[in-house]
Amino acid sequence: MIKMEIDKENKIGKIFIDRPEKMNAITVKMRREIGDRISELDKNPDIRVIIIKGLGGKAFSSGGDVSEFLSLTPDVLIDWGEDLSTSERISKPVIAAIDGYTFGAGLELALSCDIRIATPKSEFSFPEIRLGMVPASGGITRIIKTLGISRATYMLMLGKRIDAQLALQWGIIHEIVEPEKLDERAIEIAKDLASLSSLALKALKKVIHEIADSPLYVGFDIERKTFGLLRYSEDFKEGVESFLNKRKPKFNGR
Repeated sequence: MIKMEIDKENKIGKIFIDRPEKMNAITVKMRREIGDRISELDKNPDIRVIIIKGLGGKAFSSGGDVSEFLSLTPDVLIDWGEDLSTSERISKPVIAAIDGYTFGAGLELALSCDIRIATPKSEFSFPEIRLGMVPASGGITRIIKTLGISRATYMLMLGKRIDAQLALQWGIIHEIVEPEKLDERAIEIAKDLASLSSLALKALKKVIHEIADSPLYVGFDIERKTFGLLRYSEDFKEGVESFLNKRKPKFNGR
């Protein structure tokens, strides 16, 4: 159901949701597998960037497997959203390559990724309200932070589908590319990220999430202190020297 590939040459880890006959609906077991695979790649020193994609060409993921919902027990629900939030918690950049329906848990997974690119036919929705429930794997929180309360309310209360163009306009996704260019563009972005300082990217990802929930003056303090720490890194020295000498930098993550 969940497949993983490692591209050692380009330092890219790939995770595939492979359940096309069910529009890549995510079971409880698959949630855990997604979290485990992301964590595994985060710990792999040969990997610098992760790409997540749904296979089959119709859906990134149509959401959670509704057939399981009535059998869920409290112990499952307590950790319901943790696995789909793993992308946000790890230190490495994660790219969601989206082609098709991205609903419910699928959208929650995508929103936890750092960069989201999608094809023109892709659609986005939190349809949970139409099942008498609400998103519960970080979806409400992330969509409000992404869209603001007014647009998020419109999308959540109506279970409204958003097409790719509106999703781009609202900031749900960052780029739209044609289906035949999706893999190429995802790898292009991943290779660009992999060429950067993994230390600086790790610090930047942490700072972004800390500042997002901080008052203005706290954000200023966090970024200044982070700059001060990176100032003494080998990567910073390499970045400055390579710039001055007009050569490509070779970062080592230290």
